[in-house]
Amino acid sequence: MQQPTYSPTSWRIYSLSIADQQQHIERSESLLAEAAPGVPATLYWSQAERPGLVLGFSQKPGVLNAEALAAYSLPVYRRKAGGTAVLVGPHLLSLDVLLPAGHPLILADIVESYRWFGEAWVAALRELGLETRSVPVAEAHEQRALLKQPETAQREVILRRACYGSLSPYEVVAGRGQRKVVGLDMVRRRAGCLLQAGVLLRRETETLAQLLGHTPEEQAILREGLRERAVGLDSLAGRAVSAQEVIAAFEKVIQT
Repeated sequence: MQQPTYSPTSWRIYSLSIADQQQHIERSESLLAEAAPGVPATLYWSQAERPGLVLGFSQKPGVLNAEALAAYSLPVYRRKAGGTAVLVGPHLLSLDVLLPAGHPLILADIVESYRWFGEAWVAALRELGLETRSVPVAEAHEQRALLKQPETAQREVILRRACYGSLSPYEVVAGRGQRKVVGLDMVRRRAGCLLQAGVLLRRETETLAQLLGHTPEEQAILREGLRERAVGLDSLAGRAVSAQEVIAAFEKVIQT
């Protein structure tokens, strides 16, 4: 199947917004509600001004350790897209991409509609001197197969409570291994498609382990597993990477 490139298109770009995560969620929903043929493709950059936990559409509140949640005093949000829990805050840069119906980047194959997005992120991070790769479909399925193996199933179920504990097709990982740095999800409606990306500027492991682990054993699995499966840009670059650097690199790639 021939893949469309990021261009040609004209982008309506909103500069980075730092606000309460609920405002960002409402803005995402508003963008999708506005989608219609003729509406320009849109980029909306955001960061939560304070830490919080965002659950996927189908996740139950029972996935959370209520005692740990109370101790951390974190707000909990819910997004329209699927996937699992993401810890938001200054350590995470988020991007919403709205594509109106009929846009060439929206494919009939839902999975393949992620391809350009993952590849754009790989190219953008290369602009920053970072070698990453987009995960092929078969590789993502191989990891998912661990859920069906008796010796790994229990661990996988626990790790999959967190977005960065598992891989989906075309998400972005460090060049070697499977440490995820950019997570992806999508909401599709008749009027258009909303693609979302979360970029780890730095990894936050301990808080997620406490919030999603109900026993010391589960917390240990999450702590160890998230260190194996997620990585921040700071670790890859050997320095702090700012949100503005990432934004400039991504916008350069898709407008070239």
